[in-house]
Amino acid sequence: MKLGSCLIVSAALLTVFNARAADVLPLPFVVPAKVADVQSALIADQAHLEGFLGVRIAANERNRLLAIDENRLLEGFRKRPGRQPWDGEHVGKWLHAATLAWVNTGDPALRAKLDLVVRELLKCQLPDGYLGTYVPEQRWTVWDVWAHKYNLLGLLTYVRYTGDTTPLAACRRMADLLCHDIGDAPGQRSILEGSPHVGMAHSSILEPMVWLYRLTGEERYLKFCEMIVRAWDGPNGPRIVTDLNAGRGVHQVANAKAYEMLSCINGTLELYRATGDARLLRAARAAWADIVAQRLYLTGTCSHHEHFHDAFELPNALQNVGETCVTVTWLQFNAHLLALTGEPAFAEELERTAYNHLLGAQQPDGAGWAYYVELEGRRKPFSQDLTGHCCLSSGPRGVALIPTFAGGVDAEGAVVNLYDRGEMRLVLRDGRRVTLRVDTDYPLQETVRLTVTAAEGSGDFALKLRIPAWARQASVSCNGLHVSASAGAYQSLRRTWRTGDTVELRLPLEPRLLLGTHGNVGRAAVLYGPLVLAADDRVNPDLKLGTFQLYHRDIAALKFAVVPAAEAAALLPNTPVFTVITSTVPEVPHAPRQHNLPLRLIPYANAGANSPFQVWLPIWL
Repeated sequence: MKLGSCLIVSAALLTVFNARAADVLPLPFVVPAKVADVQSALIADQAHLEGFLGVRIAANERNRLLAIDENRLLEGFRKRPGRQPWDGEHVGKWLHAATLAWVNTGDPALRAKLDLVVRELLKCQLPDGYLGTYVPEQRWTVWDVWAHKYNLLGLLTYVRYTGDTTPLAACRRMADLLCHDIGDAPGQRSILEGSPHVGMAHSSILEPMVWLYRLTGEERYLKFCEMIVRAWDGPNGPRIVTDLNAGRGVHQVANAKAYEMLSCINGTLELYRATGDARLLRAARAAWADIVAQRLYLTGTCSHHEHFHDAFELPNALQNVGETCVTVTWLQFNAHLLALTGEPAFAEELERTAYNHLLGAQQPDGAGWAYYVELEGRRKPFSQDLTGHCCLSSGPRGVALIPTFAGGVDAEGAVVNLYDRGEMRLVLRDGRRVTLRVDTDYPLQETVRLTVTAAEGSGDFALKLRIPAWARQASVSCNGLHVSASAGAYQSLRRTWRTGDTVELRLPLEPRLLLGTHGNVGRAAVLYGPLVLAADDRVNPDLKLGTFQLYHRDIAALKFAVVPAAEAAALLPNTPVFTVITSTVPEVPHAPRQHNLPLRLIPYANAGANSPFQVWLPIWL
């Protein structure tokens, strides 16, 4: 089945700026990794996406990151305390996302805003190095260390990608103050003291402290990181690594708070890179396997009420499902594991989350974000107000990260993980440059055409294409010659590539009907390629939720069809629409049913804007 793109996008929104004279080269780490990445992530300017994902990436930059009021970001630092205990996290999250977005676009206006926010933030640092929003008597309590974590993440990202090392001194002063005040020596505060969620909030500062160690070579920062992991096994510690390696599920670790736990695990993966401590990777793999097997929503998020729960306890509604901060941290977790292992299962989860729950949390024009995103009912309102809304600063980070895992480079050559129209400009491990032009309307059409440009005209290397696990009938041809393909794996094409060589990948977008289990018994979900679909009352004015049932287990019997683009645009602009047939639910037992009634479905990422929607649909079994 094929579907023409239903997305109408202004040319201005997808403009790629050419403000740079050269590629962005991140400031190198002084301390090399003891464990090198198997699949190197891309620098954000190496993947310019223009299709389904690219539209949302551009909207994120233009309508959120560039439009934000910098005075609101800085308010809590200029006049302490901030409006809320976690007020200090917003500026660091914004710096992280905005820096990646600037690297991707080269937008001079965004760069000017970045420079301004960094200058103004550094003015707020106190003489002893403190850069939080708390008054002195409350220092290092509640979310104060947490805010320093995000300041370090944001400022160090800015340093690495702009090459401006001025903020590095401020980062060192922050870290030196933390090393002085917090530790396990006499007279120091425990990293667990005053921290929410069994110490996990404070100790998630592990991730940027590893970065700072590797950027400066200062051993005291590494010792601080090792102290954090030791503290986890001390009195009242969360025992993250120990309990995961002992076989406990994530719902049995600490207090099961998802965002903070995943943040800590991401930190352990950075520490694994730096030290080679294999137990850290084992624990992370155990957490990932537990979540995917028993605690992952179909749309690519985990947790409800912000915590992990018992196996398959995944309510669809009324339970604060899928906190956006959790969705983004889960995305980062998979990106880490993909880089460290090169295994396609992690790229599979990145695609699932990016196309569904992440974009489902983003206001379609990019200006706002939802805190929670459920699978039925009415979507929680999108917000543009930072007060009381930590997810509003997390969501843009997730979208800004998409270009970094859209492709990659490994020891054999180039890797493509996501298929969005656009261009990837890759630098292979031996320094050779390769450009891949990707022409496709995926995930709305099944054909992906890649055109190779080799800087030297030709070269021998492997081009690895990820074949999604659902694409069981995928096929690949290179310059017209057919090559076999296996679902759920990378298809490696090793040859001497010449400029102008083409690869055509066909990913048949057969619809799939997934029967529900556990809490979704008696229901089914419809999927189309990577997209989870939903019924939405906006496109079904004559067939409201609760009045119909699917009545076949066979998707072919449900007569799945793609609504022509012009008709779809009349129903709901910029949104693809699909149909299946249903029957009515009898009002009384044994009453006659009406059959063959068309039910329209739209992507989950577009569903539920001011109208009831539902992913798991009732089915007559």
